[in-house]
Amino acid sequence: MKELIQQRLKHISNLDERRMFRKVLEDVYTHIVDYNMDMYDKLEKRIYNEIDDPLEKFYIYTTILDRKDVDPISEFFHPILEEETEELFDLSEITEKLNAGKSIILTSIFLKCDALTFHEILKSNREYKALIQTDKNKYEVKVILKQTTRYMEEIEKIYHIFQVNGSQWNTINCPYAYRFADIVLHTDTVFGNGETITEITVDLEEYETYKVINHIPVWNIKHITLSDKSFPMPAKDRINFEHIVSIEEEGTENGYMADLGNTDFEYLKRYENNIVIVSHYEKQNNWALVKIENNSNLKDRQKFIYEVLSNKRELGFAGRFASVKSLVIRTKGEIARLMQCYETAKDLTFIDVEILEHYNKIQQTSDCNHFIDENIRIDRFKKVMLIKFEAHNKEDYLMLDKMSFIVSEIQILFPEYHCIGEIV
Repeated sequence: MKELIQQRLKHISNLDERRMFRKVLEDVYTHIVDYNMDMYDKLEKRIYNEIDDPLEKFYIYTTILDRKDVDPISEFFHPILEEETEELFDLSEITEKLNAGKSIILTSIFLKCDALTFHEILKSNREYKALIQTDKNKYEVKVILKQTTRYMEEIEKIYHIFQVNGSQWNTINCPYAYRFADIVLHTDTVFGNGETITEITVDLEEYETYKVINHIPVWNIKHITLSDKSFPMPAKDRINFEHIVSIEEEGTENGYMADLGNTDFEYLKRYENNIVIVSHYEKQNNWALVKIENNSNLKDRQKFIYEVLSNKRELGFAGRFASVKSLVIRTKGEIARLMQCYETAKDLTFIDVEILEHYNKIQQTSDCNHFIDENIRIDRFKKVMLIKFEAHNKEDYLMLDKMSFIVSEIQILFPEYHCIGEIV
């Protein structure tokens, strides 16, 4: 509109008339135009924000930290397993088990290599030399590497928590959880009476450069306990009771779900300053909850040594509408749009989709939602949906894991296919 006015002014040949006309427009009409445009922008934003992203408070961020760098009062990152903030093993307990001839897990290490290399290392089932130093002697023993499963089990628990709470599941982008290996020791060595282990070192030979010790995976999930602030009120069904739990002290910006440990839990309702737990239990109670820290608590993301990964989506109005309505448009364009919603997609470019009867190459991706049962369709009858990508940085050791995350999300939307990713 302003450009149109300027053009019309230029066509007024009389300079005095042009000057007067411009003064009138600047004093009155221009302000009206600015006001209208501002109100139009606000109306547009209000319409676009009418539909919220249902996962806004449930995005999960992950990385790994050195044990000594884990902040016990952090408002964002927490260990996947709280007990791992200290050493995983008791040296005196190890001595006992070794003397009894039992196999034990000494500790766990992170292997900084790509997914295919990691599986090759484990598949070989090789023995590696380890040196056990006691307060009196040195002992050379053999150890093997086994994939750590306890972090994967925790991810599965979070999936079941989402299901129990009726919340939409979004694949957790945590490749670090799948790249830990347990150092398993089995030896016939008998220690002398009173000997105590003081140090254990392991040599992974040609894989030594991949070894990262004393690190643990962390995420923005914390298990907390909150109690009722008032006496429970009868629910509308006249059978259950509503327990009002305030979340103001913990932070209203965070996401909350009932943990699996609660008894007599029916469902949970979320409000601005509190949550309401509906239960058969008629007395005040302490409730086990899962808190998902809001990403506004994440300070200086670039300071972390290991990349911070998330399952966050950047949805426009159309994306939020499609998410709420569960609309799936089965086109290549829609698949490309879905992929570009994720933060992780910045490292990959979608190339093409191809439907195959079989895929005979070594698979570059794995299913991040392997714990979700598919009881309706039979796997052997499914065709393969091959999704092709171009990697922006082929030296990134997590590139295949990032692709696996995106393909796992596509797999949820297309359960009639067996989805596989490939970097071309």
